[in-house]
Amino acid sequence: MMNIIGICGQATRSYNQIMTLNLEEDTMDVTPINVKRVYQLIVEQLVTMIKEGTLKVGDRLPPERTLAEMFNVSRASIREAFSAMEIIGLIEVRPGEGSYITDLNIGPFINTIAPLFVRNEDMETDLLDFRKLIEAEAVKLAANRQSTNKDKLDISTLKKHLDDMHKALEENDIDLGVKGDIQFHNEIFILTDNIILIKTSECIAYILESSVKFNRSKILKGSSNSNILYHQHSRIYEAIKLGNGDLAAEIMEQHLDFVKQITC
Repeated sequence: MMNIIGICGQATRSYNQIMTLNLEEDTMDVTPINVKRVYQLIVEQLVTMIKEGTLKVGDRLPPERTLAEMFNVSRASIREAFSAMEIIGLIEVRPGEGSYITDLNIGPFINTIAPLFVRNEDMETDLLDFRKLIEAEAVKLAANRQSTNKDKLDISTLKKHLDDMHKALEENDIDLGVKGDIQFHNEIFILTDNIILIKTSECIAYILESSVKFNRSKILKGSSNSNILYHQHSRIYEAIKLGNGDLAAEIMEQHLDFVKQITC
């Protein structure tokens, strides 16, 4: 009899355990375990140190051997972490000098994959639409800063790029014209003094460069187009100089619509 009672008791406990497990499976909100590789954990710790200010831009990281001892990992894991951080722009590896913390220069990584965004003309059209959205707002912000700041913006660099475009037009120097065009647009982002826009411009730098080169090669087939292109940039410059954000944005939109019309 005692054996029967014991067996029944065990069965009851097992049933209760099963019911509890089923209940927990239905109600417990758990996070799946994600086993990370060693180098990822190293990168995460270094990123945290940068975020908290323990590591600052320009700081030189300790040598591989020292870091391997600090993290209690192999030097191969440190090298793997360094490679990943260099690709995404967190550090700069200077041969013979060491590895230094950078100001989040993710341009090289974006540049590597940028050709995927302009591999056909449909993507070129999409890029022009994107440029229209972001550059119209950027130039508007830059011009508004010119009108609201006590000290006027230093637009001398923007003027220099415009002058390069004029010189290229006079000398029929396509390379100089392309360079001036690219730098003119990049400088507008810098004039916004908006770190997000500036970083965004760095991310699209290669894409923008590819786009401008591609588009200008079509535009410059006709001399009248070259003149139109220069004068559009000149009007953008004057609108920024006057501090008229709405006008600057309107001209920028007209400029990019013109480029799209000619090339697409």
